[in-house]
Parts: sequence; structure tokens; C-alpha cells
Amino acid sequence: MTALVRERALSAATIAIELNSWLETLFELPHPCLPSCSHLEAEAAAQQVRAAWALGQDPIPNVIHLIESYGVRVFSLPSDCLEVGAFSTIAGETPFIFLASRESGERLRFDAAHELGHLILHDSVPRSRDPEIEADDFASAFLMPHSGLLAQRLKNAPIDRILSAKRRWGVSAIDLTRRLRRLDLLPGRRYNQAVNELTRRGYRRTEPDSLLARESSLLLTYIFKELRNGLEMSPADLATELNVHPTMLSECVNGLVPLGLDGGGEHSASLRPKFSPVRD
Repeated sequence: MTALVRERALSAATIAIELNSWLETLFELPHPCLPSCSHLEAEAAAQQVRAAWALGQDPIPNVIHLIESYGVRVFSLPSDCLEVGAFSTIAGETPFIFLASRESGERLRFDAAHELGHLILHDSVPRSRDPEIEADDFASAFLMPHSGLLAQRLKNAPIDRILSAKRRWGVSAIDLTRRLRRLDLLPGRRYNQAVNELTRRGYRRTEPDSLLARESSLLLTYIFKELRNGLEMSPADLATELNVHPTMLSECVNGLVPLGLDGGGEHSASLRPKFSPVRD
């Protein structure tokens, strides 16, 4: 990543954080409620978060909706710094996750879970392992819990079975295959054969048969609807209020909410809608 790309990503994050601060003056947004797991290994941390959020061992229907309901603010990265992939930060007491808007539905879910892992595992306590590897391990365990995979009888699963199961869990075929290997549900030779076959079929960098829609933001969709209908405030008006170019605002929510930047209107600051979080 070049210094210029990093600077652009940080600038976008600054705008998103300012947007969130402004929105909090109008809306009662979900309060951050993330378990502290910095003392745990990634696998145990994922299990603890699942237990704390009463997720059981089933697939997570919508990762973005879930983490938003527990106070994480999710925004998009601008198109000129997509090589960043994703990153997270905490501003004040509020956790933020920034995602690349062009990723597949499967990759977006994994990236969101990966950044959740950073927020939960990597506060200020030194860790012995590479934090990126730990966050990957957390995301895998969070999206594909051990007991849930065992219940699907995926031991020594053939390729077609893996492709069927990855749709159920909302993950990429490669990520599921790696998870099965880590849990010793695929022996080394079988794992290598599976990876080679998936690569041959084009699954190494994408999901050729994906029917998984990219997840959107329930929180931001609600907010922009309320701004327009309740305050008669268009996205262009909001950009003016924040003193940013409308395109910069649009890129902060690109892919997360349907957003048209035309139109206008005056707003009344007296209205304070209340957002009630919906947990999947």
C-alpha cells in the first residue's frame, strides 16, 4: 500500500467519523457493546462472542446487520483506495469498520468478521501471534463454528459438498476448505486436492457461481430514509452540512445504502428519531 492510498483511506475514515458524530446529534444509535476477548485465543474468542450474542452454531444471516446492532459503525472505502481491503478503528468509544465496496458478498462478510476480530482481540494488549493471522482465524471460527460444521458431516467432504456447504455458511469455497483443514476435517492430501480443484474451477480469487448478494447497512439505510422523509434533507444537503463534496459522502456509504445525491431540502434539527436495533 502506498503512502498516498493510506492517506486517502484515513481521510475517508475521518469524514465517516465526522458523519457519525453529526448523526448522533439527531439519532439515538446503538451503543457499542463488544465483548472484551483480548485474553483469549481467536477460536475461543469467536465462541465467546457467539455465546454472548446468542448466535448458537448456525450460519449468521447478515454480518453487517449483526455488528451494527451491537454498536459497530460500518462504512465503505473510496474507489481510489480499494487496495486497502478493509480496516477498523475506534474513535472515542465507537468502533468503526471500513470495507471495500467492490468485494464479493462472501469476501465482504469475511472482511467484516476479520475486522471485528481486530476490534475484539487487539485493543492494547501485546499478542504473540501475527494480528492479521489471528483476525483471519477469528473470522473463520465466527462464521463457521466447529460444532456447526460437524453437524453438517463435512469430514472428508468432496468438492461438490464443499460448494454446497459454502452457500449455507455465506463464505468462499477456499475459506471453507481452509477451515475444514484447520479442524482436521480434511486430511492434508485431501485438502491439497480440494484447493487445486477449486483453483482449476476459478474459485481462488472469486466465487464463479455466487448467488450471495452483498450485504447492506440496515442502520445507514434507516438513517438516510429518515433524513429525507422526516427532515426533508437530501444526501446533497447533508454533504453541505458536513462541508464535504457530495461524491465523498457517497463513497462513504457506497454499496451499503441506495443513495441518490440529487435533490435538496431544508431540515429541522428539532426532530430526534430513535433507531431501534434489529438483531438477526
